Amino acid sequence: MAKAKSIRILHLRDITLAKIEYKGGFQGIGKAYKKLMTWAKVNAFTNPTKNKTLTIYHDDPNIVGMNNVRQSACIITDMPIVPTEEITMLDFKPGKCVVGRFEVSFFEFRDAWIEMHEWIKKENLTISGKSFEVYQNKSSSHPKKKSVIDICIQVE
Repeated sequence: MAKAKSIRILHLRDITLAKIEYKGGFQGIGKAYKKLMTWAKVNAFTNPTKNKTLTIYHDDPNIVGMNNVRQSACIITDMPIVPTEEITMLDFKPGKCVVGRFEVSFFEFRDAWIEMHEWIKKENLTISGKSFEVYQNKSSSHPKKKSVIDICIQVE
């Protein structure tokens, strides 16, 4: 079971993203990321410190169903990009967010999200916008093949 390394409220800075839209089950977004990372390499957005990847969730899977969730596969560019047919630019303004840091296997993501929502409920906070994950590593380079992620949920 996932257990947060930390959960706190932060004001996140505005960022410029390159993104590809995707609709479907969580496991299928990998194809969008593959296209995005090919584009990022060609356009020199490959600094792992500056050009982190993130997934923005536009829907609640409990409402629309797991296979109908709209997601955006993104990479931080912090500068305008020239859009393509698939890759567009987004000026993202996350603002006030609850941010939880987790180290999880693929099968523990759901538990991490449940923990975040329980924490928000316990703190009597109101969700006010998008939810997203910021990926801090490549799971393939982790000794236990785990992902280090920040789950971010916009709150009032």
